[in-house]
Amino acid sequence: MAVLAIAVIVLLRPVSEWTADVAPTANVVGDHWTPGNKDAIGTANSRQSNVWFTAVHGTLADLLYPTVDVDNLRQLDYLVTDGSSFFFDAAVQGDATSRVTDDRALTYQLTVEDKQHHFSLITDIATDPERPVVVLQGHVSGGANLMVYGYLVPHIVGTGSGQIAFFDGSRAYVHKKDVWLAIGGDIGTDTAGYLGHGDGYDQLHQDRLTSRFRQAGPGRVTLTWRLNASGSDWSSYLAFGPSRAAADAALGAALKRGAAGIIAAYRDGWRQYAAQLTPYSGATTSFYHNAEVIKMAEDKLHPGAIVASLAQPWGDTAPDDNSDVGYRKVWPRDLYHAASGLLAAGDTTTAYDVLRFMGKQQQADGSMPQNTDLEGKPVWPGQQLDETADAILLAVRLAGRATGPDIERAAGYLIANGPATQQERWEEASGYSPATIATEVAALRAGARMVNPDHAAKMRETAARWDTELESETFTHTGPYGSGYYIRISPDGKPDTAEPINIANGGGVWDQREIVDPSYLELVRLGVRAANDPRIVATIAVVDGHDSTAVGGNPMWYRYPHDGYGERNAGSAPPGVGHPWPLLSLERGVYDVIEGRRLTQPPIATSPDDLIGEQVWEDGGDPTGSARPLVWAHAEAIILGKAIATGVVDDRPT
Repeated sequence: MAVLAIAVIVLLRPVSEWTADVAPTANVVGDHWTPGNKDAIGTANSRQSNVWFTAVHGTLADLLYPTVDVDNLRQLDYLVTDGSSFFFDAAVQGDATSRVTDDRALTYQLTVEDKQHHFSLITDIATDPERPVVVLQGHVSGGANLMVYGYLVPHIVGTGSGQIAFFDGSRAYVHKKDVWLAIGGDIGTDTAGYLGHGDGYDQLHQDRLTSRFRQAGPGRVTLTWRLNASGSDWSSYLAFGPSRAAADAALGAALKRGAAGIIAAYRDGWRQYAAQLTPYSGATTSFYHNAEVIKMAEDKLHPGAIVASLAQPWGDTAPDDNSDVGYRKVWPRDLYHAASGLLAAGDTTTAYDVLRFMGKQQQADGSMPQNTDLEGKPVWPGQQLDETADAILLAVRLAGRATGPDIERAAGYLIANGPATQQERWEEASGYSPATIATEVAALRAGARMVNPDHAAKMRETAARWDTELESETFTHTGPYGSGYYIRISPDGKPDTAEPINIANGGGVWDQREIVDPSYLELVRLGVRAANDPRIVATIAVVDGHDSTAVGGNPMWYRYPHDGYGERNAGSAPPGVGHPWPLLSLERGVYDVIEGRRLTQPPIATSPDDLIGEQVWEDGGDPTGSARPLVWAHAEAIILGKAIATGVVDDRPT
């Protein structure tokens, strides 16, 4: 009897749900980010929701908090198994698509289809307008007896190192320093672990979680949990805060509101923004999305600070601890174009904020830095005179409506240091650039109307001299492509000589006369040369012969011959081979409007996600791993669309 009693006690003893409380320590050397080609991007149109998301290959990628330049996530992946015969990784397998789901809102639906096993994963993403919470509403369609797991690879405060992750009841947490991420919603069977060392991802290759640990860290940790334990649908909530209590409070409020309510409020916020815009006659839905992409890239805590992109170009090749935030910096040039696009769309409020922020960026000597952080402090040390000129152009355009850069100090810097520039607009070469000189001349002419007469006279005299000297410094008569054309840049302002120019990113050293760049059309855009000027027309033929290619039956343009800023092949990164830029097709369209050609639509193909990338592949026009979306390109799309409709280029100086 005694033996039997003991046996009964043993049978009734509770079994721990964890293999162990803490995962076995593992040394993970390093990790990376995701590609710069984003499927979707977003943030609520409210200051309270200081969190941004991106998606890659149908799965959640970056989570930016508390500012738009601080990344906290590599990816929230979907892992699918039937428990016995296959393992599916949605981040790299299957066919991924993304589409905008509202013609007036920045809303996306992501789909990853596995044709082999006949199922699809469908996700809607939004952020809570009232707090820093991202919500995902997911659904698995088709298949049979499928188990869908979430696999979280956090990079809190910009790197995967030093993190602690754990489960506590129905919630999961990751934290480092003073940033906490709380996760709630549908959380089934789960485990914490170390990246690539027997964590949930590794275990599910064997179709199930065989070892489960409540906590892991500090280190490069991961969390894995069952999503669809109750059926084919699930919801996930990711809430940020400066403490566990704050993250928990945000998560609790979001859970109470529910995924459907948050997604509806998110959509309504963007529809309200769209309703305040002033579309031109014939504007398509892309008009609204272009403006919303620009607005989305503005930081919530620093009004007017619009970053160049939410992406880190070729992030899948970048170490997760390299401290560089990619294109999540503020370039005065991109900022100028962003403001111009918003003005053309009717968002004057944000444009005024941009001008104020440019005032913060301006240096004591009057110059604008190459780029800055969100506080306006310089990051990269280059000096690009077109950026100082851009600040003048915007300040003149918005004079009397907001305080911005000091025009007289900026003009003084140009006069003292121009027209040759340390870097042209591609940030790679020094010398006499037609595009830079065009911006300088236009800025000095425009700014002369806003300063005292003595300084105005100096500005006009300098602009006239630089205008007169332009061809002697940038137009070659001895090049291999014909009797006369503008070159990309002349290091010494002697375009008829065989001056060597070094092409960045391993492009090699070439005779300056062999390097032509469509950017010279800024001369026409800014009113420095007429569209039918014989020198302009002659250079078009040269550029089209040496910088263009056909993509999907349409002409597109490279930055210049031998460009190395791009992939040599899919999955690589610069140095490599530069690919066509949609931005340059849009700029060419602006020239065509000025020249008098009748366009019926922008010269680039739109995609279901309405996002314009920095570069595209020659074969088919799909985006490369560089930055997507590029804010500058979306601004240019607004300018061109309005120009096609009205015949007027909205940001052309008068």
